[in-house]
Amino acid sequence: MYSDDMVTISPMPTSPATSASSPGDLFQLIRQGTARSRSELSKVTGLAPSTVSLKVEDLLRGGLVIESGVSGRGGRTARRLSVNAAEGFVVSLDLGASHVRVAVADLAGLILADRLCSTDVIDEDPGVTVSGLWRTIQGIVDDTDLELTKMVALAVGVPAPVRQPEGRIVSPAFMPAWNNATLSTLFATMTDVPVIVENDANLYAIAECPAEVEPESAHLLAIKLGTRIGCGIISGGKLHRGFSGAAGEISHTQAKGQAAILCSCNVVNCLESVASGGALLARLRADGLTVGSTQELVQMGEHGDARAVQVLREAGSEIGAALSSFVNFFNPRELVLGGTMCYSAPLTAAIRAELFRTCLPLMTENLDVRTSRPETGLGSAGGLRLALDTALQPERVNALLSEAEAVHSA
Repeated sequence: MYSDDMVTISPMPTSPATSASSPGDLFQLIRQGTARSRSELSKVTGLAPSTVSLKVEDLLRGGLVIESGVSGRGGRTARRLSVNAAEGFVVSLDLGASHVRVAVADLAGLILADRLCSTDVIDEDPGVTVSGLWRTIQGIVDDTDLELTKMVALAVGVPAPVRQPEGRIVSPAFMPAWNNATLSTLFATMTDVPVIVENDANLYAIAECPAEVEPESAHLLAIKLGTRIGCGIISGGKLHRGFSGAAGEISHTQAKGQAAILCSCNVVNCLESVASGGALLARLRADGLTVGSTQELVQMGEHGDARAVQVLREAGSEIGAALSSFVNFFNPRELVLGGTMCYSAPLTAAIRAELFRTCLPLMTENLDVRTSRPETGLGSAGGLRLALDTALQPERVNALLSEAEAVHSA
C-alpha cells in the first residue's frame, strides 16, 4: 500500500523546453521543476519578463498553478510557482489475471488512494467488466472525498498486447473473449476524459524510469514476471511501443524447454508457455503438488522446497537466455525485474547468471540488473504517471485554458 503522505509520481523525464511559446509550455517547465518563478521561466525560455507574466496570469486564472510568497534575501519576497494539485486528479487501473489495482493521484502526483480489489470485478465480457470498474472508481473517489467531475484522465493497464494508437487488445491470454476489445470506447459511455489503454509491462517501465536523470541516458528494460511474462522498453527517456504497439513481446520467443501450458501465439515452446508463473504452477501441479498462486510458489522456493527451487532455477535460465539476446541488441542501462516472481531468489539469481554468462562484456559492464523499487514497481504507478503526462500535455493545458476563458467571458 502506498503511503499517502510520502509517495509522489514524478513526470516522465523530458528535455527542458527552451522555445516555450504558450502557457501550456510554461506549465510543463513548472511541473517538471525546471523553473519555479517568473524570473526563472524568463531565463529558461528567453521570453521577455512581461510576456512570461501574461502567460503565467493565464495559468493562474485557469486554476492550474498557484503562486505563493516566501521570504527572500534583503527583505524581498520571492514568488514561487507550483502546480495547483487540487484542481483535478487522475486514476490508474492495473488489471491482472486475478486482480485489479486502483490508484488515484492529484495533479502534483501525490497518491491519494491505492487499493487492491477483489477478482469479481473482472468478467469474460469486457463491457460488464468496464461497468464494474467504473463503479469501483466511483466508490474510491467518493471515499477519498473527491468530485468525479474533476477526474482529468484514466489509464488502464492490461496483461496483453495492445495495438496502438487505438488501444485495442489483441490475443489476450488472460481472457480470450477480450480479443479486439477497445476499452477506451467502452469507458467513453461513462466519461469524456482521455482513457489510455496500455500493456501492463509498459506501465512498469514508465514507473521505473527515473525522473531525475537526463532523458538521453534513460535506457531501460522492465520485465514483468508473474502469471505471464511481459517487457516494457524505455529508450532515451521515452516509452518505445514499436510501430503497432507490440514492442517488448519477448514472452513469445522460442525457448529450449517444454511447454507446460497452451499459448495463443502458435510458437512451439514459447517462453511464456515454458517459464512463466502460470507454466511453473501447471508443472508443479502435474507433479502432484498443491500450489495455489505464484506468490505461494515463491514462498515454497524461499522455504527450500526442492522441486519448487528446481523449476524456478530452470525458468530463470530460460528467461535469462531470452533476455540476453535483447540486452545484446538494445544495450540498456538498467534491467528491472518486477512482478510477483521477481521476489524469488532462485529465479532472479539464475536470470543474472545467464545474462552475465551469455551477453557481451561491453553490454554488462555497466548494466544494473535489479528488482523493482517498492514505491514504483507497480503498473498502477506507471499508469498514474502516463495519465498525468497525457492530461497535462501543453496542447491539452492550452485547450483547458481556452475553455475556462470562454466560460469566464460568457
